[in-house]
Amino acid sequence: MADKKLIVILGATGSQGGPATRYILENLSDTYNVRAITRDPTKPSALALSKLGAEVVSANFSDVESVKHALSGANAIFAITNFWDQISLDTEVSQAHTINEAASQLPALEHYILSSLADGRSLAGGKFQNILPYNAKAYVRDDLVKNYPTLWAKTTEIFVAFYFQNWVKYSTVLGPYKDADGTFVVSMPFPGSTRVPCSDSEDSGMAIGEILRGGKSFFGKQVVLYSEMHSEGERVRIWANETGIKARFEQVSPEEHSGRLASYGFPPHIVTATTELVEALQFEEDAMTSQKHVQPREYIPAGYKLTSWVEYVRKEDWSPLVGA
Repeated sequence: MADKKLIVILGATGSQGGPATRYILENLSDTYNVRAITRDPTKPSALALSKLGAEVVSANFSDVESVKHALSGANAIFAITNFWDQISLDTEVSQAHTINEAASQLPALEHYILSSLADGRSLAGGKFQNILPYNAKAYVRDDLVKNYPTLWAKTTEIFVAFYFQNWVKYSTVLGPYKDADGTFVVSMPFPGSTRVPCSDSEDSGMAIGEILRGGKSFFGKQVVLYSEMHSEGERVRIWANETGIKARFEQVSPEEHSGRLASYGFPPHIVTATTELVEALQFEEDAMTSQKHVQPREYIPAGYKLTSWVEYVRKEDWSPLVGA
């Protein structure tokens, strides 16, 4: 329909963009057409979005003209960049600046929804200065505030908690790894009693869709998404009980954690960044539950239930992690 608005979703086959595309197509299609941006529109996940009704378009975030083409005509944008794509802060910040610049020039743009993170440098009295993925998001925010105040005025940031899926996708760093005796170990530089906010990445689609639906009421807000806060030790126990896999939580020192990562061949700056990232998880509960943020209970629609950890464990295919 010609009178529909257009939302452009960047990273449309990713952990947040994919769920956002699916949720909006299912729940807001009377109002919005969806343009799904991905690097490779021929891959199965992109073709699946096309079958659902999305306009799938290829774009390179490092190419100014490509980004301008991808965003053209947008009334709303979901913007996301990923440090881990290139494992480079400079690349992520440069790409985000290109996206911000292009978005700022769109005359019909009404809402800019930005996937972001808290500034890790402010946690624990400034203890963590090297969490590169967090620092990158802080620089992107600073770029918006300083250089694009009009765009910033219609921006909503969304902070999505630690994905349940990280256990599979980044198992050597963030999930269980197999010890010499065959036991799977979750090794972290904090106590097993530490509660860490977590979420199923699929639920991010609902959060992004409801921010879009809420429009101006979310301008200038930081919206958080998390489903529950088991302790890390309890998460390991639930996983072991549900899967029948022998597993344990192990608290280690930051130095021991860094040493394990270095043994995998990670470069020193990534070892430092990743160790600080997991150390900082013990402060995430206070950060995410702060009343300065819009909490999940304030925007979840009636009848929608966030996925719990046990529900996620039961539906996930654990064979890539356990080698079955």
